[in-house]
Amino acid sequence: MKNINDNAGFTLIELVIVIVILGVLAVTAAPRFIDLSDDANDSVTLAQMGAFKSGVNLLHAKWQIRRQSSISISGQTVEFTDDGWPKGSTDDSAGCAELWSEVFADAEPVTVLNNYTDTLSAGWNAFYYGEVCGYIKSQSGGGTVYPSNTPHFAYYMTNFSEPSAGYTGSPGEVKIYNL
Repeated sequence: MKNINDNAGFTLIELVIVIVILGVLAVTAAPRFIDLSDDANDSVTLAQMGAFKSGVNLLHAKWQIRRQSSISISGQTVEFTDDGWPKGSTDDSAGCAELWSEVFADAEPVTVLNNYTDTLSAGWNAFYYGEVCGYIKSQSGGGTVYPSNTPHFAYYMTNFSEPSAGYTGSPGEVKIYNL
């Protein structure tokens, strides 16, 4: 007679050891194949854009109540366009950096670029392009706003259209690019 208990299967211990080995391999190898840093950087840009847009809309609402070309808020003087949209005191990248500080209560530092072809610094950078303030974050510096595929956002203070560069917007709009 044959013994019924002769099985050729795996024991529970062998299965557990194989699962543990596969788990260790997954934990050590997966990060090399799955890079989430680009997704995280995109999310930071989207969140900053949303906060900026909310701040701009709050300043616009304050202008609609007071109807003054400049309003003092928390010790800072905020300048406005004729339509009541906040702007910097100068029509250049320094004015965009100033606007950044006025919109955010505890603003991250921002580097002023002379134009959109300047080399980016690590962190947030501000640039001015014909009545548009643009903001772009670089992780390590280097590169430029144009040509680049780095996500950034633009704030339109007036009607502006430059189809060849892809920038078209109305006063108060905040749009994301390269995302």
